[in-house]
Amino acid sequence: MGSLKDKTAIITGAGGGIGGAIADCFAREGANVVIADIDSETAKARAARISALGAAALAMVVDVTEKKSVQHMVQSTLERWSRIDILVNVAGGAQIKPVIDMDESDWDHIIDMNLKSVFLCSQAVLPPMLKQHYGKIVSISSIYGFTGNATRASYAAAKAGVAVFTKSLALEVVTDGVNVNAIAPGRVATERVRGHYSESEWAERVAAIPMRRAATPEEIAPTALFLVKDENSYITGQTIHVNGAWLNY
Repeated sequence: MGSLKDKTAIITGAGGGIGGAIADCFAREGANVVIADIDSETAKARAARISALGAAALAMVVDVTEKKSVQHMVQSTLERWSRIDILVNVAGGAQIKPVIDMDESDWDHIIDMNLKSVFLCSQAVLPPMLKQHYGKIVSISSIYGFTGNATRASYAAAKAGVAVFTKSLALEVVTDGVNVNAIAPGRVATERVRGHYSESEWAERVAAIPMRRAATPEEIAPTALFLVKDENSYITGQTIHVNGAWLNY
């Protein structure tokens, strides 16, 4: 098996594009994978796919905005495999709406999905990780957390928060054997994202990327794998940008 043999990984949003690609990638590297998703059918389908690869998978319906649901996810994982080595926070979503038209509930919903979820899941896995003096936490931020985005202010704010939360948590546990990092993808051609645009709209947005194409979910997954490999344990508190040169510093 590969570099994650005998490791146990929880991946939220693993029924979807980026989360699913990361789950497949980790399974191929030998990890036991918890497929956590709000959609039971997509979670089960991904788990079946991973089982077909010869890896162990556990499908779980989880609402990452609810503490009890997150705690149940962690407890069920520990009951199955006795440890949690990796958490990848992928679950999230955006709403296209100008600030002037947002209700308070609109704002809260997006912040909860994208930022509160990262807090709840990270907090929940810390006790077992600290006890074993080992853990890897990777969270998905976004290019919009660094550029901002008109009509997606709540999403951009949440994803900026993910990057700063990542840095802060990494500093809290830097001597405890736990690495905390983030990935900020640019435009990724997942089924959900692609569905928001017509052919002409998509072509226009892709043309604005220096590489002249969107990423595939499978091009995000190797960065997550890189960040959880033991040989890269000196990397913590960082946000890695994967965007085809869309954002440069």
